[in-house]
Amino acid sequence: MDDLSQLDYGSYAIAINGEVVAGENLESVQPTASTAKMILGLAITQVKPFNLGESGEIITIDENFYQIYMDYANNNGSVSKVGVGEEISEYDALMSVFLPSSNNMADTLAIWAFGSLEKYHDYASKMLTEWGIMNTTIGIDASGFDVSTTSTAADLAKIGAKVMENPVLKEIVGTVEHEVPVAGVIKNTNQLLGISRISGIKTGFIGDPSGYCLVSGYIEDDNTVTLALLGAPTRKESFDDSLTITSQLQNKITPVKLISTGDVIGYYESWWTGKVKIIANEDLYVLGWADADKTVDLIMSGKAGSLDIKVGARNYEVEVSAEDYSPEPSIIEKIKHAFGWRKDSTDPESKDTEMTENTIKEDDNEIIETESFTPITNAESNNCTVKFGTLMLINPNFIVEDSFIATRRSELVSLSSLYGIVEGNSYNGDNLLDAEAAAHINDMVKDYEAAYPGHTLQTLSCFRAVGTTCGRLCAATGTSDHHTGLTCDLIDPTYGTTLDTDYYDQHIDWQWLKANSYKYGFIDRFPEAWAGGSMSEPLNVDENGSTGLFETWHYRYVGNPAATEIATGKYNNGEYDSLEHYLKARGLLVDLKTGTCK
Repeated sequence: MDDLSQLDYGSYAIAINGEVVAGENLESVQPTASTAKMILGLAITQVKPFNLGESGEIITIDENFYQIYMDYANNNGSVSKVGVGEEISEYDALMSVFLPSSNNMADTLAIWAFGSLEKYHDYASKMLTEWGIMNTTIGIDASGFDVSTTSTAADLAKIGAKVMENPVLKEIVGTVEHEVPVAGVIKNTNQLLGISRISGIKTGFIGDPSGYCLVSGYIEDDNTVTLALLGAPTRKESFDDSLTITSQLQNKITPVKLISTGDVIGYYESWWTGKVKIIANEDLYVLGWADADKTVDLIMSGKAGSLDIKVGARNYEVEVSAEDYSPEPSIIEKIKHAFGWRKDSTDPESKDTEMTENTIKEDDNEIIETESFTPITNAESNNCTVKFGTLMLINPNFIVEDSFIATRRSELVSLSSLYGIVEGNSYNGDNLLDAEAAAHINDMVKDYEAAYPGHTLQTLSCFRAVGTTCGRLCAATGTSDHHTGLTCDLIDPTYGTTLDTDYYDQHIDWQWLKANSYKYGFIDRFPEAWAGGSMSEPLNVDENGSTGLFETWHYRYVGNPAATEIATGKYNNGEYDSLEHYLKARGLLVDLKTGTCK
């Protein structure tokens, strides 16, 4: 193998700090063999934690644990010798699991810590799900000896990173040899330790001609780089090819200083400030994969802001500030502006002060800060916010008519037909959305897929022509945000089709959307802070901006500028805003209870 792209068997994945940046056949599911013991080690140190330098609890080998040893020995499994009545520390037991890859000690630890292998299975499965590691199945043992434990190169690279982040396990996997009771001196099966800075992690062999596995890791400037390789025909090839890949990726993954404090990274411009420099407030070093995709986003909220940089799957943020920033023009500047003066004019006296009635009206509008919007629908309604374009508001106080809903539906495009985005639980059977919003949601889905290889987002409902009457979480016809043609309920199909806020902590999809959707012009339409009470209480869409709902899956397109201001809380003390409160704070609405616009 001479190049990263020339692996002619199995699969491999490279991760930086647990985020996969490259590989081949990333989601190919294969038996893990003994690399499954990484999962055991992580689970044990969660339920029976001890600090580096300590030995942990004491385990006494009983008849049951001795029989486990005999069973593996009789089936040619890797074992460490034990005797009935022997006492072994938790630390020594983990050494036995990771160094000589003791199968009997792996099952012994699992039963000792959890009570049974079944209970270990349940705990470890939940642990991986909480970490967003979704393509790994815990089998009938803790050792990986049975082929029922399966995973992917991508998942194992992430799990390897978790091992390297655990101080106790990091020390264990980097140990060449260690002495334990009864078994004596045990040696690490990982022959790459110390070569090309490799400091762990775990070997494995499933017992067939393509069954050799290896997960290795090293530290680069406080960043953890892990490599998982599965399906090597021989143990030698697993070591040789892992070493080749590691050597090549060390040339590709290099720390680079992208930004220095004081660098001018952009400009802000308005008619009252002219051109204002945006300055970086800190240095940025990036551990970059040379072939990784890179994107840059500049987000300003008042004087302060951030520069968001994405390299591969990892996001970096640099604090920035606008030099000599003025949040709004003074009264004097507004008056001057109304008569043609501009801040960046070199000769304001030379401006023509003769104005037509239209000019006066236009400049008056700027002074009183009214706004104009690009129409997105030809549908007519008594709802005064329909003229707000992508900021239109439909709720129990801002209602639309059946005629509006029918016309709006005819203006929409199909996400399924245009972009292949699946509607997992069809209400209308056509997965409809506004064309502009559809293009942005497609970009958002692609970036989610890049961040979590093997995962995707699907809709459960976008445009709805009729409302529903299931209680607090439903909206009657004419009051639903889904009538806007700008909204979709989103979920990663890995989690099924159940929409339940109680499972938010287990959903990497909803967490990723909450953190990133504004970059694509979408907002969390019903954040918990604006629900107006618990879902068991009566509906409350009040004059303060309460939405009446809490839904972690409901995302609404409002365009990038508004989405950024809502997500960063420009009008809500830096906290996530509701669309209702945002529109009123901007002066676009007079009364949220009576549905009155300015």
